[in-house]
Amino acid sequence: MAQRRSRREKTGQAASIESRIMSAYGKLSQSERRLADVILAQPGGISEFAASELAELAEVSRATTARFFQRLGYLNYRSARLSAREHRRRGSPLEAMHEPTAPLEARGNFGIHLANDLANLTRSGESIDPGEIDAAVQMLERSRRIFVVGFRNSYSLAAYAFGVLNTVRPGVILLAPGNLDVVELLADIGPGDALLAMGFRRRPTVLRQLLAAARTRQAKTLLICDNEASTTRRLADIPLVCDSRGTFLFDSYVCAMSLINFLCSSTALALGPPAWRRLEDIEKLHDTLNDLATREPDGAP
Repeated sequence: MAQRRSRREKTGQAASIESRIMSAYGKLSQSERRLADVILAQPGGISEFAASELAELAEVSRATTARFFQRLGYLNYRSARLSAREHRRRGSPLEAMHEPTAPLEARGNFGIHLANDLANLTRSGESIDPGEIDAAVQMLERSRRIFVVGFRNSYSLAAYAFGVLNTVRPGVILLAPGNLDVVELLADIGPGDALLAMGFRRRPTVLRQLLAAARTRQAKTLLICDNEASTTRRLADIPLVCDSRGTFLFDSYVCAMSLINFLCSSTALALGPPAWRRLEDIEKLHDTLNDLATREPDGAP
């Protein structure tokens, strides 16, 4: 098996180290995750680093570094570095996504920003297990009630998930930050229910407490988070990790929004006729209330 893997690396067919890390992240030890975070933070990859330099940056031992690369499927660090250099030399699809195309490059920083989002989508798409997505959809379809929560920047993701899910199924409850009823609402959670949590940095400690409380009450838990949520994700039955690296000042939530969209759409398809009837009832109520503009009035600015 090692020989087959080595041949794939030599022909440039092996997955990039970033994809391997994202796929294995949930199974890594705490020290291995520190090393993984250091590698993912390097814009040029590992090709110019010695193993001892990476170990020093991550504050881990050389033995941990050696085990880390073997866990990712490499024979040793030298094999991993050669593979990384080959990916850069050949211009792997993932590496290419980091570089703006000619039309994007002509748009300056905005083009770089878009290229980064495309790279985030590609990395996340390669690393998320389709079986985990299927399990998440099943949880959202079959749970009696779904409690949705997110804090700080994650609240906008939670609000979006709530808004979309609420149109296709009943029993969706948004736990809004700052709402004095959060604890009271969560007190109702129990077997047959699910907690859908958004956990992107910077995460308040209360998020872990809510996940732990839901698990204690035998509710299922689904967490959508970034790859830094190493402790928080252990509290979730299903953790789905999205790459959220931003190009400039702020993190990017493009992957998370895309994943939420897909999960909710797939849940609607799994529900079938009940979802369509609920959507139809909502549209009829909008027609009755006449609360949505069907077109812009003449002369509108």
